[in-house]
Amino acid sequence: MKYLLISALLLSTQASASDQSEYQQWLQQTRSDFQSYLDENDKAFISFLQQKWKTVDVSPAEQRDPKPKPEQPPQAPKPAPKPAPQPEPQTKPPVSQPETPVVKIPDEVKPKPVTPPVADERPQVKPKPPVVSKPQGPVVNFDFYGYALSVPYDRKMKVGFNSRPDSKAIAAYWQKIASAPHQQTVDYLKRTAAELQLNDWGTAQLFGAFAANLQRGEASRSLMTWFLLVKAGYDARVAYNSRIFLLLTSDQQIFGVTFFRLDNKRYYAVQLNGQQLKPGKVYTYEGQHESGARPLDFSDPVRFAAKGKEEDRELQFSYQGKRYDINVAYPSRYVDYFSSYPQLSLPNYFKAGLPPVTAQSLLQQLKPVVQGQSETEAVNRLLRFVQTAFGYETDEDQFHEENYLFPLETLHYRNSDCEDRAALFAWLTESLLGLDVVILSYPGHVATAVAFHGKVQGDTWQFGGKSYVVADPTYINADIGMTIPRYAGVTPQIEAF
Repeated sequence: MKYLLISALLLSTQASASDQSEYQQWLQQTRSDFQSYLDENDKAFISFLQQKWKTVDVSPAEQRDPKPKPEQPPQAPKPAPKPAPQPEPQTKPPVSQPETPVVKIPDEVKPKPVTPPVADERPQVKPKPPVVSKPQGPVVNFDFYGYALSVPYDRKMKVGFNSRPDSKAIAAYWQKIASAPHQQTVDYLKRTAAELQLNDWGTAQLFGAFAANLQRGEASRSLMTWFLLVKAGYDARVAYNSRIFLLLTSDQQIFGVTFFRLDNKRYYAVQLNGQQLKPGKVYTYEGQHESGARPLDFSDPVRFAAKGKEEDRELQFSYQGKRYDINVAYPSRYVDYFSSYPQLSLPNYFKAGLPPVTAQSLLQQLKPVVQGQSETEAVNRLLRFVQTAFGYETDEDQFHEENYLFPLETLHYRNSDCEDRAALFAWLTESLLGLDVVILSYPGHVATAVAFHGKVQGDTWQFGGKSYVVADPTYINADIGMTIPRYAGVTPQIEAF
């Protein structure tokens, strides 16, 4: 009996030792796996974050043009009746003025192609649902402009930030998230952005929406968005005073947003899921994560495969006593999407274009209006459409702030002002007539000018070796070549797009 008891104790001890050994092996492997997510770039970056941060000055938001716009659109004077021609003896053949060519449009009108960003090589595919199969494990469910998304994450990523902001606390936060299995989430978000055909701004919003639905608290959301964007390759940065703020670099100049300069770059406090950063002083780190060097590119905004119901708008205009009715349909989600954009420089709106379905429909309806006309007559008809089919209202009155509209937004909102109409007119003229258009920026006003293939009478500006004739979509009932009287003699800034 005693022998059996000793044997049992020996077996139990051996089993316990074996279990302990397996546990130690598992614990060591778990720690190894835990540390494997923290790569060399993370370790170097954490050392940057742990050092003393430098103070930078936050600059006030810039305005592109602080000059107020006209409260009412000017009306062109009605042309005086022409006197009856008096017959005169002809001693030699009359000298004929060269006419602009007649517009000939193919049966299938194709809008001006939009060139995708150079850094983006994703193929343009037919819109499809972004999530084909449900991911395994825990997910964050949220709505993104009509798409019901389920994004996987590891529970170790759900780390709250409850400390007073400083370099040590922010470095510790990065280390915790970077040490968790995070790559699946980053890859899934990037793949979803590609399937939705989002540009960089849309991608940043997607990452921010995920963070906002995963984390509680403004600081945790901003830090999570920062981490994910850096891991996805973007040049994102955080700064702090009593709060933590997310900032991003951009290929385009941004107006209406505070920023600071660092390493000859501007970091803009764009709104994703945090409070507005006011002018003053903040702390930020020196150095950069090796993975995050790409600035945001806001171009090609209509690439987004918007989902949801369509809205319709009936537009009417008259020209030389004949009325034209234009019916425009567009995905309503685009309006919400475009409203999220910060204010960019003017060329971004002029080259944005329209979603393919809306573009094709609008061009096909305007084609018979200009088909067979001379270039000048065709441009006058497009001018009259943009001048009179839309109500006029300044951004301050309609939106209570400066708010440049993309062409689709101009089709959506009841009213628009000068730069909105100019962007739509320029796109129509280039897409439908194939004529080159430039932007004319006056103090408090934006118009356009068109390069014709023949000589055209009217106010003309030289740019890039070409003659451009003024075409003002806000000067009601004005024809090509007519400048608003208050800007006569004023030299505009001329921009191509």
